[in-house]
Amino acid sequence: MTPSDADIQELVSRDRVVETLGTLVRTPSENPPGDELAVALIAEKMCGELGFDVSLYEAQPDRPSVVARKRYSEGPTLCYCSHLDVVPVGDRDLWDHDPFGADIVDGRMLGRGSCDAKGPIAAALEAVAALDASGRELRGTLELALVADEETMGFQGAAFLVEEGIVKPDMAIVGEPTSLRVVRAQRGACWFRITTRGRAVHGSAPERGVSAIRHMAEIVQRLEETLPDVTHEIVGGPSINVGTINGGAKVNIVPASCVIEVDRRSIPGETRESVTESVQAAIELARKKFPELDATVELPFYGEPFEIDESSRVVTDVLGAIEEVTGAPGEVVGFRGASDARFLAEAGATVVVCGPGDITLAHTAHESVDLNEVHRGAMIYALA
Repeated sequence: MTPSDADIQELVSRDRVVETLGTLVRTPSENPPGDELAVALIAEKMCGELGFDVSLYEAQPDRPSVVARKRYSEGPTLCYCSHLDVVPVGDRDLWDHDPFGADIVDGRMLGRGSCDAKGPIAAALEAVAALDASGRELRGTLELALVADEETMGFQGAAFLVEEGIVKPDMAIVGEPTSLRVVRAQRGACWFRITTRGRAVHGSAPERGVSAIRHMAEIVQRLEETLPDVTHEIVGGPSINVGTINGGAKVNIVPASCVIEVDRRSIPGETRESVTESVQAAIELARKKFPELDATVELPFYGEPFEIDESSRVVTDVLGAIEEVTGAPGEVVGFRGASDARFLAEAGATVVVCGPGDITLAHTAHESVDLNEVHRGAMIYALA
């Protein structure tokens, strides 16, 4: 007799998922500097015990990503991807508990990575354990990609796996703290570096020189003006933020150079070219005031936005699993930040982001996760 969905839910062990999560949280994996090795070895062992064929792949020495596969039969490949690295703890005096203690208070596990994203990983591992125990016949290949480097944009983790052709799934679920909501669209992240050049002279005679900072100030004011007036039904509109500025050599010298770094978030439908054109347009507006303005634009990092149709199988199946577990319809949302989902989308997968945990607690000294939510997340992953 084929086990029912209810049978599978019964096999998801809250105690086991809490134990798994505690082990992961108690193993520091801060990035930077990129200390993922210890937790990757633990994840490798856990995946091996679940019957996966497991391999480690390194873009940099001692920074492995874990890729575990289980082929049930002919059929599509579903990848579950999440990240083993966590952001640094920062000032420990801000923490009420040991950030790597995995303390449990009022049904919540406290600690760095508890929700971002070791909670989702623990839920995924428990989902596999429950499916295997159920004896449910599955079709295709299940792939876990537990990666390094997500917190510094993923180039040494998910991006490396995709670029090398190690991971190329048909469908994917990316585990991030979404409060068990389903993300089917995500904004892109584009980081620009703009440099202006002037002519340095003594600060007592600024009229004899050209101030690179003055020119840059005009560009900064124009960046908001040239942001496209567009919006997306889920992720909203694009945004732009000047994150750093550096210019001048000394207070009594007219500055010969100025550099800013700009974070431009794009929405589905925008492209590398259109985003760059909007930044260039700000420079052209500034040049109308300062015809001698000398500026260059670089794009050190470009991350594509993505969206998939709400009727896609991976969306409807995850939503159905959420409703079955929680008794309420699942919610579809957009993701304003960046995640490794963009790499899997670029590889051709239909991908959603979904996992237990509250994103507003991630990266804070109060990071924690509701253990009942992690338990429900494991049930949802198993049914999906």
